[in-house]
Amino acid sequence: MMTIDVGELAKANADVLERALEARRRDLRRMPEDDERRRRAEALSLIEGYPALLREPALPSRLRNPVRYCFKLVLPDGRWSVNEKQLASPPSKGDVVGFEGCGDWRIQGSQSVGVKPAGKPPREFFVCAPAA
Repeated sequence: MMTIDVGELAKANADVLERALEARRRDLRRMPEDDERRRRAEALSLIEGYPALLREPALPSRLRNPVRYCFKLVLPDGRWSVNEKQLASPPSKGDVVGFEGCGDWRIQGSQSVGVKPAGKPPREFFVCAPAA
């Protein structure tokens, strides 16, 4: 099975698009000054930013789309509750996460909890204390 590097494919597409744009610019220089030439020049100027966008490094998929994480919110008296929040990147120890109606919480670490049925991966909870 052949693997395609999306970044390399995007760069190749950018090269092809730049060559096509250059050819259209040459054609444009041979056209008489009129409304059609102005319209085409405007269209080319709008398209010219695309090769640069194709050359930008793409973020990994899981960073572009929020992921739902589980949090164990531990109160100073030992009581706790569980909450979930979607984040664009994985939380780390020391990060402060805000929950609507619960305020801000500082992540102190993580805890793995086994699940049933057997064979499923354990769930990770980020253990938090109230942020002061």
